[in-house]
Amino acid sequence: MLARRAWTLIVAVVLVMLALPGLASARTLHVHAGQSIQAAVDKAAPGDTVLVSPGTYTEAGIPCPAEPANTCAVTIAKDGIALVGYGEVVLRDAGGQDVGIGVGKTDSASCLGDASERVNGSLVRGLSVRDFDDDGILLFCVDNWHVQDVSALGNLEYGIFPSHSGAGRVDHSLATGANDTGLYIGQSHDVRIDHDTATGNVSGFEIENSTGVRADHNLATGNTGGILSFTLPSLDVKSNSNNQIDHNVVRDNNKPNTCLDPEDQVCDVPVGTGILMLAVDTNDVSHNEVTGNGSFGVAVANYCVANGIPPATCATLDIDPDPDGNHVSSNTVTGNGGSPDPGLPSIFAVDLAWDTTGDGNCWSNNVYGTSFPTTLPSC
Repeated sequence: MLARRAWTLIVAVVLVMLALPGLASARTLHVHAGQSIQAAVDKAAPGDTVLVSPGTYTEAGIPCPAEPANTCAVTIAKDGIALVGYGEVVLRDAGGQDVGIGVGKTDSASCLGDASERVNGSLVRGLSVRDFDDDGILLFCVDNWHVQDVSALGNLEYGIFPSHSGAGRVDHSLATGANDTGLYIGQSHDVRIDHDTATGNVSGFEIENSTGVRADHNLATGNTGGILSFTLPSLDVKSNSNNQIDHNVVRDNNKPNTCLDPEDQVCDVPVGTGILMLAVDTNDVSHNEVTGNGSFGVAVANYCVANGIPPATCATLDIDPDPDGNHVSSNTVTGNGGSPDPGLPSIFAVDLAWDTTGDGNCWSNNVYGTSFPTTLPSC
């Protein structure tokens, strides 16, 4: 009787799977050394996996849908494509290419409200993407995406760069050598960044104008700044809120700032920044180990105060420059502020820093040596 019921269940499951075209027809397309990854992606249909054999690959490149003026070595503009490397798979700039892997099908911010302009379901796993002129991996207007076990090495601007994107995850990945940010989440929501390493970048990790992001169990070391959470003006999304930064190690981020674009906010990040929250709301920073950062450990600040913007100009910005409702709790923040950036006010060269702006910011149960002000509001 039990065997008959089990057989009936198996038959039912098979029938359901056959009724789902994406599952029934999913294929694996193999790419071997000397072949083109892009050619396999072009042949792939939703649900397919492009499986790349060990080797170093260069591609002819095509215009990036998300940045038509730029060239992507590999572009994925379809739903449900998995790009998976096994063994040592390296995707390298063939010369003058801007982006390694570009996922997306539009360059328009209208995708924020138009599902037809978005890519749904994308996996990139097990590749090393290196030496591109801008970004290692760019995802623009992508939902239900996953970047896993990827190394983004020596890409000049960003390592891994999701923007205008929905739920997704970056985990067990490495970013180094970016003159902006190693692992960046911008104008996106409901993203997790976990068990990653960022080293040798200007900004190790950055959460910019995003909501519902969790950055946890990461290592940020040897960058100019370890972890940044910002609200910046003149972007499509106007706020940064309800993000969580927890259980990270943020140590010895004292690399000289090598930002390439003087107008970029990251150029103003002080050498020796641990965790910086700028004009953000209801961000929770907890259970992090922050040590050995020359300027400060954890800082909360107003956008205009930090950038020396006068009140009259500040009033014209399209963001709220104040940080509000942020909680800093249960962190170990010690040994910071010992060698501050020359541009940093000396009073801010401490473990825990706050410029006293905003409402509802609080600190509790932290282990630290120095702070500004000396007494911080408790939670």
